[in-house]
Amino acid sequence: MARDIEKLSAEKLPESSKILARARKVLLSPQVTGPFRAPSSVAFVKQAKGSRIVDFDGNEYVDVTMAYGPLILGHSHPVVVAAAEEAVRNGTVYAIAHEGEVRLAEVMVDAIPCAERVAFTNSGTEATMHAIKVARARTGKDQIAKFEGGYHGVHDYAQVSSILATQMGPAEDPESVPDTPGIPQASVGQVMTLSYQMPEGLEKIRKHSHELAAVIVEPVPSSYPVDMSDYLRELRRVTKECGVLLIFDEVISGFRLGYGGAQQRFDITPDIATYGKIMGGGFAAGAIAGSADALEPLITSGDPLRDMQEKVLIIGTFSGNPVTTSAGAATLEYLRDHPEVYPHIDGLAERIKREVHAFCDKNGIAFRLIGLGSWFLPHFVDGEPKHARDLRGLDNLLRGEILGAYMRYHGVYMPDLHTVFMSAVHSDEDADRVIGAFETSLLEMREDGAL
Repeated sequence: MARDIEKLSAEKLPESSKILARARKVLLSPQVTGPFRAPSSVAFVKQAKGSRIVDFDGNEYVDVTMAYGPLILGHSHPVVVAAAEEAVRNGTVYAIAHEGEVRLAEVMVDAIPCAERVAFTNSGTEATMHAIKVARARTGKDQIAKFEGGYHGVHDYAQVSSILATQMGPAEDPESVPDTPGIPQASVGQVMTLSYQMPEGLEKIRKHSHELAAVIVEPVPSSYPVDMSDYLRELRRVTKECGVLLIFDEVISGFRLGYGGAQQRFDITPDIATYGKIMGGGFAAGAIAGSADALEPLITSGDPLRDMQEKVLIIGTFSGNPVTTSAGAATLEYLRDHPEVYPHIDGLAERIKREVHAFCDKNGIAFRLIGLGSWFLPHFVDGEPKHARDLRGLDNLLRGEILGAYMRYHGVYMPDLHTVFMSAVHSDEDADRVIGAFETSLLEMREDGAL
């Protein structure tokens, strides 16, 4: 008899279910990550420490969500907690100059190849939104280009042909389409969509260079996390030749693919880069970094009247606040001083992928963990994908959501959004549990007719 995984999970979550009933009355979605991921059995977190979370019913999970990437040091790391506590005692937000903002900027400029200046925001979404605005101001051109499946947040220009959109047009020359209702066609019309690793995209940049302000790209695509450094080198060469600014969206890869991010790993320097997640130490944060030349529209002169007329305004009450900058600087300084973190987290991810793949090959299950460095995405595909579109499809999406429910039932908190992140505090024992949960979940899904 097939298992009802949602019912079985709900039986383990009576206290969480009471909170869920309250949430349904007051929240748009009972899940903070959005309305599309709202299963009937939701575990509400009561406590998080290291690599583990505990829900209100006392169930413990190995957490491989890691807040979708920020927690590279794990939950409640002592270094981060101490920095945040000290900052809070002196005030949570000033909207006045403070040394913490300078300290974090200094650490980032020292770490990031392209960075001569830094400006802080409250999220990765704000960072990419402002980076696009700055590129337009710097070049005097309006259009931007992005890649089909590339995710750059949830402002209007980002929500075009991302992983959330329906794909249209040929793979080598995709059409720009809005991700969701509410995106004006005028915004869609300002976004040119390219295809990863396709030479046709480079030709589109050349053809439209006179109207193209910037190309924004995740150097490791969140929807297709593979090494495409050779293509990125060509992209850098073409954008430079054409006078088009290159923006690396390093919200995920920054300080995760290595201390210097994808720029350092691949030895490719963009004009501008955007950040979030790890740089905030677990607090809401974002940043724009780049050369002084590329960021010239942001660099103020000290003359208020002139700056109001000539400079791009980016402002946020909580941007660069003392708590975030203190926690962020503590995190980055720890990573700088403990380079052994990177081989550890990369090695754990590689081991999980290798052993799960061997299990699937032995048992005839079409399933792959696709990723680079310390993060990966589960996909129900046979063999390595040849193109980002190979990972799309309703069956793959629905099976992924079902897999998340099985994994959580077996004590590994993997979200329906699928992305798995390793942290410095994940151990070999944690990896054993993750591997075991994948193997058990996949076999049970097949027994239950979900594969």
